Parts: sequence; C-alpha cells; structure tokens
Amino acid sequence: MTQFRKKLDLNKSETAFTLAEVLITLSVIGIVAALTIPSMIENHNNKAWKTAKDLWDKKLVEATRQMNIDGVMTGVASSTEDYMNYFKKYVKVIKTCENDKLENCYATKFVQTGDKETEVEVNSLTTASKLGQKNWNTNTMGFVIADGTTVVMAYNPNCSSVDPFSQEGQSGQVGCMSMLIDVNGKKGPNRVGDDIELKNATISTCDMKFQDKCIAASDIYPTTPISTCIGSGNEEYDDRGNHYDCATNHWAGAKKACAENEMRLPTMQELADVATYIYKQESNPIGAHEDRSNITPDPERATELNWPTTGRDYWSSEGADSNNYAYALTRGFDSSDSRWYYSYRVYHSSPRARCFSK
Repeated sequence: MTQFRKKLDLNKSETAFTLAEVLITLSVIGIVAALTIPSMIENHNNKAWKTAKDLWDKKLVEATRQMNIDGVMTGVASSTEDYMNYFKKYVKVIKTCENDKLENCYATKFVQTGDKETEVEVNSLTTASKLGQKNWNTNTMGFVIADGTTVVMAYNPNCSSVDPFSQEGQSGQVGCMSMLIDVNGKKGPNRVGDDIELKNATISTCDMKFQDKCIAASDIYPTTPISTCIGSGNEEYDDRGNHYDCATNHWAGAKKACAENEMRLPTMQELADVATYIYKQESNPIGAHEDRSNITPDPERATELNWPTTGRDYWSSEGADSNNYAYALTRGFDSSDSRWYYSYRVYHSSPRARCFSK
C-alpha cells in the first residue's frame, strides 16, 4: 500500500505545472490580450459610432422631411435661433446653448483631421462662416438631444424649399443646415471621423501661426475701396468721422475684407513683431513706431510667413486725421530696412493688407 501511494505521488509531481511554466503562460496571454483587446475595443467603438450616426441621420431626415411638409423648413426663420424654435418641436432637444456658450452643450475641444491633425476650440465656432458657410450671415447654436448626441448647428435663412420626397429632401435638407455632430457627447475621443461627423460643414482652421496668433496665408492686394461717408453704411470701418477721403477709402476696404473673414488688420505693434522676426532683431525688438534701418531680412523666415520684403507696405489698424485728410499707419518691409510712417492717405491703393485673428 505504501508503495502504491509513493507511485501515485510520483505521478502527480510528473503531471503538475511548474511556477515558471505558469508565469510564461500568463505572460503570453497578457501579450495576446494587449495586442488584440485595443483592436477589439476600437472595432466595437467604430461600430457603435457608425450606428449612432446612422440613427441621427434617420432622425434628421424624418424631422426635416416633416418640417418641409408643414412648411416650416424654409422661408420662416431669419436666423439659427429662430429656426431652433421650430426644429426642437420635431427633434427631442433637451438643452440648447447660445453661440457664446457652446461649451455648455459640446466638448470644449475636438480634433480636426486631414493632412495634419489640428485641435479646435469649440468656442471659436460662433458663426456659420466658421463651419465653412461664409454667405449665410448667421450665428451657430449648440444643442443636446435625448440620446446624448451633441450638435453645433448653423441655419441658412436663404435656403430654398425642397421636395421632402426628393433625393435631396431625404438627405436631411443639407442646403439649409450645417452641422458638427458628436454622437458620443462630451466623452472622448472627440475626433472628426471617429465620434464626430461633419454634415455640410468644413472647419475653418488657422492658415498659419505667428506667435500665438493665426494669420492669413496671403495678402489682400489690391484692396477694394469703399465709401465711408456719413450715411454710407460703412462707417464702422472708419473710426475718424467725416473727412475728405471718405468715398475712396482703401484702408477701410482692407478692414472690411478682413472682417468678412472674421479677422482684422494687425496693430502697429503686431507688424513690428513680424518685422522683428523676419529681420532677426529678437535681441533688440523693433518698437511699434520705430524706424530700423540697415537691417537685412532672413529669407527663410520671410518665406515661412509668405511675407514679401521688397518694397511692400502693410496697413495697420491704426488711423489718424490731419487737416480733414485721412491717414492710416503702415509699416514698410524692404530688403534693406524696415521703417514706419503714417504718410499714406487712405485713398492710396498701394499698401497691402494681411489679416490677423481676432
């Protein structure tokens, strides 16, 4: 009997796993899990987001189709805010946010994808032009629907009526609305192409960065003059009242052109900062109203900002009157110096304009 027990114990020891074998097995399982689980989660999320987007599209199509039938899709609302009063009767909206409080309805930031990924502040999407609709002249609004989907929307007051049973009418009346839709609410990844979908929208991002500002990638030249005479409707682009140059004001035209792109003319200090960078004067920065002669531009820096340095003068946002003649300050950029002066009358067409972010 004792021999039988010894033999049984021996068989047990021969068939058991060693600690090293157990650890190796667990390591292999861990490696396989690390390689496969993220992919499984990603696939699951992609399917869930696609399903949610499809459901939203169906809701949108049905809502706009019924609005068309009821005659409240077009020709009724004059703004996005007006349109929302009708829209929320057809879609279960649980919360709305004005364009200056979009973060209360939407993620604070999201990632715009494309040739390169860009992080976009949702609070910057205040108007339809920020969704790529520059001619709509309306603000955006944010809203949340019952299933947690969050949306930033702009409405086109001038969209035409469409047969709700036509192909366009059944695609969500895309000519009337522009939308940024996040089917995952404020949760991550908040990334276009994943949980975020653009419908009839393109996100306007920064053309190029200079210091902490966005600047346009190219000049406005020549500028189109506008009349800034009293009663012309363009007085907001001229801050110096009535004067002799009001009818052919290129400086005001440059201000208006920047404003139409939701940008502005730079200050004299900002132009001086550009000059400091291009002429490599960081050790002794150029002042807003300072001449700096006998300095040479750095070609690579000028090319980086697409900034000409051969006899170019740029309008600033600063103007002045002298004996009822209107002037605006400019900074000149040349191959051998960078000077400031305010001798340009606003009717001159030679200065260029480069728009900066607001």
